[in-house]
Amino acid sequence: MEEFLGIVGTIFGVILGGLITWLLGKEQRKHEINKHKRELLILKYEELHALLGQLQGCVNALAMQIVSEASLDSKFDPKAIRNQMPTEKATMLIEFYVPELKEENEYIKKQTAFLYEHIVKHIMEANKTKQFLAESAITANELAKVTSKTVQSMKSKLAVISNQLLQNT
Repeated sequence: MEEFLGIVGTIFGVILGGLITWLLGKEQRKHEINKHKRELLILKYEELHALLGQLQGCVNALAMQIVSEASLDSKFDPKAIRNQMPTEKATMLIEFYVPELKEENEYIKKQTAFLYEHIVKHIMEANKTKQFLAESAITANELAKVTSKTVQSMKSKLAVISNQLLQNT
C-alpha cells in the first residue's frame, strides 16, 4: 500500500509540477504578446505623428505658394501640387490603430479637399487682380491655420494615448 501511495504521490507531483509550469508559461506568453502589441502600437503612433507633420508641411507649402504669388508677384508653380499629402496612409493608421482620431481626420480630409479646390480655382483664374490674389491668399492662409490647429490637436491626443499605453507597461 505504501508503494502504491508513493507512486500516486509521485504521479500527482509530476502532474502538479506540469500544471504549474504550463500556467507560468501561459502567463509568460501572454506577457510577450502584450509587449509586442505595445511595441507595434508605439511604432504606428510614431509613424502617424510623422505623417501628420508631413501633411501639415504640404498644406503650408501650398498655401505659401498662393501667399507668395499675392505678396511677391511670383508665379504659382502647379508642379508644387505634386507634393503628395500622406492622407491615405494617415487615414489607414488612424482607422487601424487610433480610431479616436477619426473625426478630426475626416475634418482634415475635407479641409485639404477644399484647399485643392481653391488651388484649382486660383490657377484657372485668367484675370488675377490684386483683389483676387489678396482674397485667395487670405483663404489659403486660413485653411493652413485651421489644418495646423487640427493637426496639433491630433498630435496632442496621440501623445496622451501613447503615454497611457507606456504607463500600462
